[in-house]
Amino acid sequence: MMKALKSKLAIGVIATGLVAGMGTAFAATDAGGQLQSWYSSASAITKGLIAGDVASYVAANKEKMVTDYKNINNSAVNDVKTAGTTETTRVQGSINGQLNTYTAAIDNQNGSIKGSMPGEYDRFINGTNAINNGVVDGIGFVAKLDITKDVNDQGKTSVNNLTTAVGTTQSQAATALTTKIEATKTELNTLLAAERTAASQEIKDNLAAKIAAKLAELQALADSLEEANKKGINEKGVSLEAAGKTALENIVINGLK
Repeated sequence: MMKALKSKLAIGVIATGLVAGMGTAFAATDAGGQLQSWYSSASAITKGLIAGDVASYVAANKEKMVTDYKNINNSAVNDVKTAGTTETTRVQGSINGQLNTYTAAIDNQNGSIKGSMPGEYDRFINGTNAINNGVVDGIGFVAKLDITKDVNDQGKTSVNNLTTAVGTTQSQAATALTTKIEATKTELNTLLAAERTAASQEIKDNLAAKIAAKLAELQALADSLEEANKKGINEKGVSLEAAGKTALENIVINGLK
């Protein structure tokens, strides 16, 4: 409403000035020069009005564009930061949970093995002793019935040889079992280390790819919005320019009738 009122007042002033000016201009010798002088003054007034009309619009749009850009930037930064924190917490929780599961399983099995080990070897010794004692008793029984002192001495020698052989066999078996256990543990530890390295790299690669994709998406959005705003500003400028020129042309036409 205020702009329309200003335009009407300006047109009235210009029209009045034109009538007065024409009285003087056409009474003078250089009518063309007088008309040019009047036109220059009227055009300057019109340009000033146009500048006043668009000044606040241009300023407001520039401020809004800066605000929009800052909002986009801050939102993108916060989103990426939150995604990184959330993924870090999730991965750490998953790894620590798996670690706790493995640790508990190892501790439980280790306790079970240590608890059953004394009984296991007591049974082994008792069984072995029972077998050996039966053999010795059988030899002794036969010796008492069938052989002389020499056979009894041989029986004692056989018992000694048997004890030594069994001791050697038992020692070899224990060594072989220990070696097998350690080799198995080493193999499993190597595999676990490889799985840990591979899993960590896969997690890092996935996170980096997700972040890169999201940043590209946000950049595309920002570029699109920027282009649309620029286009709107340019189109408005062209429209205002055309309207201003049309208004001036109408003043000239109507004022010089």
